[in-house]
Amino acid sequence: MPIKVPNNLPAIETLTKENVFVMTDTRAMTQDIRPLQILILNLMPTKIDTETQLTRLLGNTPLQVELELLQTSTHKASNTSEEHMIAFYKTFAQIRHKYYDGMIITGAPVELLEFEEVEYWDELCEIMEWSKRHVHSTFHICWGAQAGLYYHYGIQKHRLPEKLSGVYKHHLDYKNGMLFRGFDDEFYVPHSRHTTVYREDVEAVPELKIIASSEEAGIYAVKSNDDRQIFIMGHSEYDWNTLEKEYLRDKKAGLNPKVPCNYYPDDDDTQKPVVRWRSCANLLYSNWLNYFVYQTTQYDITQIHDETLGSMFQGSGSVDLKVAKFGGTSLADASQFRKCAEIIQAEPQRRLVVVSAPGKRSAEDQKVTDMLIAATEERGETSQDILTKVRSRYKVLVRSLGVDIDIDSEFDRIAEKLEDPDEKDYVISRGEYLNARIMAAYIGYDFIDAYQTIFLDEEGRYDEEKTRAVLGSLLSGGRRAVIPGFYGTSPDGRIRNFPRGGSDITGAIVAATAGADVYENWTDVSGFLMADPSIVEHPLTVPVITYKELRELSYMGAAVLHEETVFPVTKIGIPIHIRNTNRPEDSGTLIVKNADYYQSKLEITGISGNQGNITISVEKPRLSELPELRAEILKIFEEKGIAIKNLLAGIDSLTIVAQEDQIRSCEGEVEAMLRERIQPVSVTFSHDIALIAIVGRELSTSPAIAVKVLGALANRKINIRLIDHATGKITMLLGVDSADYVSAVQAIYNEFARI
Repeated sequence: MPIKVPNNLPAIETLTKENVFVMTDTRAMTQDIRPLQILILNLMPTKIDTETQLTRLLGNTPLQVELELLQTSTHKASNTSEEHMIAFYKTFAQIRHKYYDGMIITGAPVELLEFEEVEYWDELCEIMEWSKRHVHSTFHICWGAQAGLYYHYGIQKHRLPEKLSGVYKHHLDYKNGMLFRGFDDEFYVPHSRHTTVYREDVEAVPELKIIASSEEAGIYAVKSNDDRQIFIMGHSEYDWNTLEKEYLRDKKAGLNPKVPCNYYPDDDDTQKPVVRWRSCANLLYSNWLNYFVYQTTQYDITQIHDETLGSMFQGSGSVDLKVAKFGGTSLADASQFRKCAEIIQAEPQRRLVVVSAPGKRSAEDQKVTDMLIAATEERGETSQDILTKVRSRYKVLVRSLGVDIDIDSEFDRIAEKLEDPDEKDYVISRGEYLNARIMAAYIGYDFIDAYQTIFLDEEGRYDEEKTRAVLGSLLSGGRRAVIPGFYGTSPDGRIRNFPRGGSDITGAIVAATAGADVYENWTDVSGFLMADPSIVEHPLTVPVITYKELRELSYMGAAVLHEETVFPVTKIGIPIHIRNTNRPEDSGTLIVKNADYYQSKLEITGISGNQGNITISVEKPRLSELPELRAEILKIFEEKGIAIKNLLAGIDSLTIVAQEDQIRSCEGEVEAMLRERIQPVSVTFSHDIALIAIVGRELSTSPAIAVKVLGALANRKINIRLIDHATGKITMLLGVDSADYVSAVQAIYNEFARI
């Protein structure tokens, strides 16, 4: 398979003569295949030579590779023409939004400088940090390897007594790895450097493994345990005469260099050098591309971000406290309880747990909270029959888990309260209460009742000050506890429930009060889906969204956490991590205040929408210049109790979007009032309109997104009835006929999820 390079790159002519299959941009446009995206950060002064050397090795595999070249913007190349750099190289600012299967960071002739003294060190550090979330596997060479070991692991380089120059014999320290698969017991590698790293420094880092070394040249190859970082101290990529060029350069400069070791026959520099490393070099790069890039990278390259998302908050030394909230489906039966317990115990940071009531065990089943609500709404035997079913379900749960809780006593108390209408909230809240009691007993945590620790005011709103004073003291000191969700205490001392979804509110309250580093919300999906799965088959999971995007998507009806339920954590900026109890290995979705650090995984974050809308267009000359008339129009809708979902203004018109079922019974009255008070040229009602929101933080800065949306709909011949895309907003709102809704969502999704 070929390596794809930019048109007219000088390496093309050289490699073509060597029968290396090179494909230009132009030819690649006709290919329908997913190539590996490889980025080369070329720090060498002889850039064209290095391009050719690396391209030769990357092209000698059965894989299709697409190459991009990167330069530092803080250092200008002095040995390569500016025309060449402009034509073929990009800066970090131009590629930082992209994702790559692999990256190579070359060596550089700056070894004798301290890392921090290197002109472009700060920029290189930024690139190396960025690579952890945008590159699947990074291959560091020589000084680039020393820089990577220093930045990522704090390993210092040390100056050698004299320059190491020559071709040295190596052996494998670790023979079972794939990077050196097929290598002989002994192999040769060129080295040319003034510094080294000490074996004991690398061995002191448990995340690293030494793979190969040399008695004379020292450590040669090191990799991280997750295979994401490869560090190669030598120059396997060197041409037959590269060491000779360096030797003759130093000799001409009067530096009296030693003859490169094992390079010339009998160390006679008048003879042609002997190449001992070519086959090993080809095999090394082939193995890296095959085993460390191709076979392990995501097919959807933008999901490389997911590979590190989980590790960002799992077992990280910077995370001291996680609050884990488990929803009803996560706690539906004993089997699910055990899954949750394993998740909690997998990480010591999960010290605080919030639980919902048991959800459905099957499609025909009922949620416990729904059953308790039904019990409070019925009377007599029917009410008690429902309570008996709930009691039986809990007795099975307790027996299956082997915990010592007197369920009968608890339900006798619930049965007494059931007769008192003022204790309705108490009865309904018992699903969460009992689940918390059971979970605490099962995992050996303390039980903290939300009653008398979480407080609400007279209107049922969260009383933050009072809660912090009481609950805050109970959560301090590293305590491990389970707290029931959904309820708190009203000023009259009774239990008062939050709205449905209230366990999410409790989880957010606990996370905010405890000052958690992360609030985990465990449910039955692996994060936020880019589109409705009932419309789009297997939509992508979005790894990172912002609080603002969450608000926009939930407003349009997307099945995500509602912004109001997580307000306590969004207020102080605690990240929310949506996870799947049944697939804890999935990375899920991280909801953050600001996603600039993560960059965009996709051009858009999500697509949501709803049907059953109506538009009312009022036309009158110079309407936009008559604010009193616009105010009168809005007043009419307020008088009729019609909620306005959106407003679109033109020079001579105002279009109002509302929910059709709110206006259906009074459409004639609204039209009559508009004609009487506004005296418009026309009033037009358009029924059965579907609204589609395309949400993404790049919308305000990337005009291409809007073009792609409109193009996708045009290709399906879908008529757009309205459009709203104000400057600076993160949402593009479209109106289409309801009959086109499904097709429109699918068209937009396919446009942005194409691989």
